Amino acid sequence: MDYFEPKTVSEALSLLAKHGAEAKVIAGGTDVMVDIKYKEEPGCLINIKKIPGLGAIQENGASLRIGALTTIRDLETSALVRDKLPVLWEASHQFASLQIRNTATIGGNICRASPSGETLTPLLVLDAKAKIAFSDGEKTEPFASFFQGPGKCSVGSKGLLTEIDVPYPAAGSKSVYLKHAVRGAMDIAMVGVAVLITPDAAKNSLQDVRIGLGAVAPTPLRASKTEALLRGKPLTVALSKEAAAMAASESSPISDQRSSAEYRSWIVEALTRRGLEQTWKAATGKEVA
Repeated sequence: MDYFEPKTVSEALSLLAKHGAEAKVIAGGTDVMVDIKYKEEPGCLINIKKIPGLGAIQENGASLRIGALTTIRDLETSALVRDKLPVLWEASHQFASLQIRNTATIGGNICRASPSGETLTPLLVLDAKAKIAFSDGEKTEPFASFFQGPGKCSVGSKGLLTEIDVPYPAAGSKSVYLKHAVRGAMDIAMVGVAVLITPDAAKNSLQDVRIGLGAVAPTPLRASKTEALLRGKPLTVALSKEAAAMAASESSPISDQRSSAEYRSWIVEALTRRGLEQTWKAATGKEVA
């Protein structure tokens, strides 16, 4: 197995163009090294950890730019992330162990494209965009279309994710990331739900609602029908129950060694309802009627 440490993005792209699908990009290596040990050894490893400028967290007007090499621990300890993007901070805080958070990068978590990836549903509800470099130029793509299936994303075998641009939620918005796993934060999410709501000016109804579901479909997804049901209405107990059931119907979980599909659907319903009621109270100061 060949090993390369490019010093620039263009050098990394040249290596990817040459080696294509035989190459594996590595940064923190928390997933790739496990694959090498237990699954299959790639033709070559391209370690991008030493490329400068890809690990910054910077404000950019009404959004936050996060370099792809930013570690999960950097997100967790960033006052900017905690203050401006609390749903992403919560997901980072619940991400595996401290040792893993110190090593794993947000770019690696994204490009792994696992349906259960902790940061993915928060990025979906935040309407974040990925900046991807290719040999013939760059493109920016919303995460709504970025994920193409388990382990598959728009980066492909010849692209490199360099940056994530995350718009700040509207004033008055509240959000939460809820995760259900057998061993809590130490385990992969059996179900992950991100909820972000924006109340109207009078705090009487839901001006905007975004619900992200993880680990219950081939890709992380937005529960768009559920969001449409809720927008423009006050949150009541009956509506919360209806919306939670609809969110479960929008998911398509599988049964595996960790859980049955039926149980995952039930968890989607429970976490969606909890997330809606929790964010409604935080945003309006009112209990659900």
